[in-house]
Amino acid sequence: MATTTEGSGTARGAATRARILAATAGLLSADGGAHRTVTVGAVARAAGVYPNQVTHHFGSKDRLVLDAAFTLFLRDTTRLQTAGRRARSSESLRRVLARTALAMPSTPVVVRALAAAGDDVAQRERVRLLLAVLFRQSERYLERVLTERGWTSRNGVGRDARTFWSAVFGATLLADAGVTGGPSDLDLAGTLSVA
Repeated sequence: MATTTEGSGTARGAATRARILAATAGLLSADGGAHRTVTVGAVARAAGVYPNQVTHHFGSKDRLVLDAAFTLFLRDTTRLQTAGRRARSSESLRRVLARTALAMPSTPVVVRALAAAGDDVAQRERVRLLLAVLFRQSERYLERVLTERGWTSRNGVGRDARTFWSAVFGATLLADAGVTGGPSDLDLAGTLSVA
């Protein structure tokens, strides 16, 4: 039986929510994450919904942008896993993860979304939740790699994951602000204590 209501908890509501999220992710990708150009009207047009449905399902444009940015980012982290599988030594694993994380197109997008959270308590809580997902997925990945290869982490995978992503986000924020420098100026690989 088809669902006739549009509430967030219904099948139809979930489908609408998914279309809105996908449309926002597409708009963010197209403009390089400059979320100020992503408007509720543009999202509604791209998703084929009414503007009030966007705010009904996400509450605010900032929440929608944050969720869409993390959707893109978590999808891109599969690149890290693929790149890491080719690493034959712990040193090459650290280097390839650092290089790939900085090259992912969604990294600046998610950093901008994180920066926009500001003092909004609800946004900050959402950021904490989304970062917890990222950190946990990263920890599981590192645990799997270490187990498969017989490597260890001096600092522990939890600390490695948090330190690594903090350094990635910080480097991206500085680059976004126009600070000059390159990979030789930052030992991002050194944030991982995998050996």
